[in-house]
Amino acid sequence: MQREARRPRQVSLRRAVSAAYYGVFHMLVRDASSFLVRGGRLGVLRSAVMRAFSHAQMKRVAQGFGAGCPAAPLRSALDRRAISPDLASVCDAFVRLQEARHVADYDLDATFRRSTTESLISGARKAIAAWQRVRATDEARGVPVGLFAADPKRG
Repeated sequence: MQREARRPRQVSLRRAVSAAYYGVFHMLVRDASSFLVRGGRLGVLRSAVMRAFSHAQMKRVAQGFGAGCPAAPLRSALDRRAISPDLASVCDAFVRLQEARHVADYDLDATFRRSTTESLISGARKAIAAWQRVRATDEARGVPVGLFAADPKRG
């Protein structure tokens, strides 16, 4: 997108939207995997856990946290505390970015504007900064637990 300063091509805008989403996705998956699998010599196990995350499940969990209402088991584990604005903004951005990425990757009739793409990239950067502020909190640690505990297919 930077090389095409005046009028970026649609492929560049779509790629930028996808990259913004995956930047947030990989950050969350990396931190969640590190929380769930601790220890320096467990890289192979941690990698397996990272591949187990589902985009759809992550969206459902993020929607719950973003709305301030995580799944019931997590609400009680978090002592029904309010979700911080930082964590809610990370979750809201994740959902928005995932939806935009689906359009960018699969809806070839959609047209992206530079301003919309820049707004999504800015949202991803803000989400990454907000996550850095909350990642070590109990509420943020509830996110990776929720990704596994709330999935009905995992039994």
